Amino acid sequence: MDTTQPTGSDLVKYFPNAKSDSPTLAYRFNDAGEGLCYYPNGRVAMAVSNVGDHQKRFYVYDDDKDKTMLCSLNELAVGFAINNTRKHSNRGARLVLTKGGGVYSNGEGTIQNEWKWDRKAQNAGVIPASGIIMPLNKNFKLAFEDRFGISITYEVEGIIRHFDCGLKLKRMDSYLDTATRNNLGRLEITGGTYRTLNQRQMDFAESMTALRNKNNPKSENLSEMVNTIVGDLESHFDTYDADKRGKLTLNLHTAKVDAFNMTCNELPKIKRGDTDIKFEGGYSKALYLNDKEAKSYKFSAKDTARKILLKPNGEWKSDVEIRLALMTEEHPPLPKPNHIKRSNGHYSYNHNARPIKPRVGATLRDASTVKETPQLSDLLGSRLGDMGSFIDSLKNR
Repeated sequence: MDTTQPTGSDLVKYFPNAKSDSPTLAYRFNDAGEGLCYYPNGRVAMAVSNVGDHQKRFYVYDDDKDKTMLCSLNELAVGFAINNTRKHSNRGARLVLTKGGGVYSNGEGTIQNEWKWDRKAQNAGVIPASGIIMPLNKNFKLAFEDRFGISITYEVEGIIRHFDCGLKLKRMDSYLDTATRNNLGRLEITGGTYRTLNQRQMDFAESMTALRNKNNPKSENLSEMVNTIVGDLESHFDTYDADKRGKLTLNLHTAKVDAFNMTCNELPKIKRGDTDIKFEGGYSKALYLNDKEAKSYKFSAKDTARKILLKPNGEWKSDVEIRLALMTEEHPPLPKPNHIKRSNGHYSYNHNARPIKPRVGATLRDASTVKETPQLSDLLGSRLGDMGSFIDSLKNR
């Protein structure tokens, strides 16, 4: 009996122990078939793990402190098994399975059988007709017939469980099994009953009809109790965009062409040179002049240049003049706030500085107690004149 996929009460088993109130766990598996088997002393005896939805891996351990591995088989039926039963006449016998074939040797290490899975291969060997039945220890036994027929039996204190460890494939046949040769000798593969991608898409769309009717119900799919009401709503709202919103301002059919023509009209046309490649389509008509226009073509950089680069007489400005024009005309300096202008004179000499008011009242000459002499009068006049000139220069800087 194959119990690799346990169901119901077969998922968990306990050892019968009358001397103890708490039973000891024998094995525990989930619905997918993964789980552990135990010895009565609590050591792990076997582990089963899933690789896919139909393939598993099996590991068997001995009941010793070293937890010696007795058997290991993966999802491809590749692995080994060893007989480690105490006081057994064939202790040490080994079974080794690979992707290419298998080898079985007795307890003395002598190879008894060697074979290949491909029966048509050279020196394919022979699998024993009666199979191979080999105990792993006193609680486990392995039975081998071929790579698809491998089983391990767990038997401890009356609890027995069988595990199917053979190779599991989703399909066992091949397209070549049903292929036939035509008159030309070619193989023609006979199509199976598989549905095409288009058919599967139609099946999916049909299965989603109920969900679509739930989110966006149609009157034809509803009962007679409400289909009339929903039908009136559909006749009113299905044409709402055309009746109420009107026409779109942007014609999507001609928008691309209009944008292309507008771009072409903004490009300045030039005369085609001798080194230019002649091609049609794209922006070629917008970039180059035709033969008739090219005869009267006269290019002048001054006609297309910015006015800030030219003098009033039409001559080009120098670099300094262009920089000055950019600073004063296009990017004039921002006016300074009062708290900056009042902090120091050099911030405001060029930004409408306050003019110096003439002194009101007695002058320096009137307030002086020194007796006036012609030399002193000339000196004071010269100094006052220099101060006035310096102030005027500050104002005009």
